[in-house]
Amino acid sequence: MPVARGAGGAAAGLCQPAARRGALDLRPEGTPPKAAPKAGANRGPRLNNPSSPAARLYRATPDQRARAIEKLPRIQQERIQRNLEWFDGLPKEDQEIVIRRTERYAALSPEKRRAFLLQMQSLNRMAPLRRQAVRAALLRLQRLSDERRAAILESPDFRSRFDADEQKIISDLSEVMVPAAPLP
Repeated sequence: MPVARGAGGAAAGLCQPAARRGALDLRPEGTPPKAAPKAGANRGPRLNNPSSPAARLYRATPDQRARAIEKLPRIQQERIQRNLEWFDGLPKEDQEIVIRRTERYAALSPEKRRAFLLQMQSLNRMAPLRRQAVRAALLRLQRLSDERRAAILESPDFRSRFDADEQKIISDLSEVMVPAAPLP
């Protein structure tokens, strides 16, 4: 498991605007530099687990959803219902991104799906500052094409900001990412 680092160096990495990050530029291709987004600015849908029971119900009608979860234990019903409410509250564009991630996850080989789930668990067990840095990197990477994302993951600057375990988590979790529309 990765070792927690201080709030200074590596945690700042991908959370900073491109001008302060140096060579590591995570803006979508063709996007001009601009001020860093304000806290809470929409960078696309949150990172969610595309293997969750709720993910299989995103395209279902309300009746189909109700029938699918009615026989589950109460706690699981509530968790799925909260996830579906979150999904239903997203803008249509973000809903499509979440659905495409779910479909991309389903298309992975069983080995890659297992690796994805293990890395989700590893991410959730990380020290808070490192988890925040990894999540920030994943949020920024979700806006990039597969080719651009692969180039970033191989860059020396990226490798210097994250230890080997964190790099593996980011790489495995980014397998299900689909490029989102650039920020306005």
